[in-house]
Amino acid sequence: MIRLDAVRHRWRGLPLAIAFIALVWAIDVAAQARAVLIGFLALAPLLAAAVERARRTALVAALAALAALSSGLFGARFGSLDHLLRVAVVIAVGVVSIYVARARGLREERLRRVTEIARVTQQAVLREVPEQVGGVALAARYVSAYEAAQVGGDLYEVVDSPYGVRMIVGDVCGKGLEAVRLATTVMGAFRQSAFVRPDLLTVAEDLDLAVERDLGIAGRPGFVTAVLVEFGVGTDRDRMRIANCGHPAPLRRPAGGEVEALEPALTTPPLGLSRGARPALVEYDWRPGDRLLLYTDGLVEARDGTGNVLPIAAIQSRLAVPDRQQSLDDILDRLLGHVGGRPQDDIALLLAEHRPADPPG
Repeated sequence: MIRLDAVRHRWRGLPLAIAFIALVWAIDVAAQARAVLIGFLALAPLLAAAVERARRTALVAALAALAALSSGLFGARFGSLDHLLRVAVVIAVGVVSIYVARARGLREERLRRVTEIARVTQQAVLREVPEQVGGVALAARYVSAYEAAQVGGDLYEVVDSPYGVRMIVGDVCGKGLEAVRLATTVMGAFRQSAFVRPDLLTVAEDLDLAVERDLGIAGRPGFVTAVLVEFGVGTDRDRMRIANCGHPAPLRRPAGGEVEALEPALTTPPLGLSRGARPALVEYDWRPGDRLLLYTDGLVEARDGTGNVLPIAAIQSRLAVPDRQQSLDDILDRLLGHVGGRPQDDIALLLAEHRPADPPG
């Protein structure tokens, strides 16, 4: 969206600058007074430099200089000292404008490259969630609080393990590259541990150690809130287990039922905050058609201009939308409308639905 808007502004710049040149030239010629309006032509290349590239700015600068010269043909002032000085000013400002446009273009190109690097980094850190893993259908969204950034300290991951489909959604305390690095550590540890550990609580312990070790190496305090979910397999496929480490409670919507928050039975500190802390493992029914929404606190703590948080009912109603992708889009649309623009905190959403995979063939 940012790139398209920039293109539109650039295409507006050239015709506006040319129209301005024509207007000033026409007024100056019609007045047939002393050459007092020529200096205003210098504004045209400045206008172009703000939104156009160097070549198009150079075209505007040349047109402005030509208009300044030709206006002297009327009123017998061509070649006078006053006329030549004002033409020189227009030419000088035009040259400066070309330099400004070139410098701005180089900065935009560097920003584009950094944005592309951020996009690739996001794909490496937050891998695309498949639409179906075993008997679990999935959808995910990530929204960064920073317009130029596409990845932050919020995280999610899904692993198809021998012990069932396992998921995590987490939120790193802090911002910037340090938060991204710690989020990468957590997801890497989860991908490994979730596949080999038969017990979800042992997975949580592994993550706790990984966070503690990472923070110790970095020499700084911090923590990661996280919620881990395991969907059973085989005869256990209608059960799910949740281990919550200081994270907002997931929202479950039973098929045709009311949405409920799955609060942990025991409050457990976040990862990395208390060595050896074991979250309570709570089991719930997981029937065909049920949905589970995991999210970070950027969703439930988003505030509008008066300081009011997003009503939970606004989220619940949109969980009933049949299409999972559309459901998450509707939740984000409602959130962005609530805050009046970009949120102040990163947001990660992971929606799971109990839906048996289609048989092969």
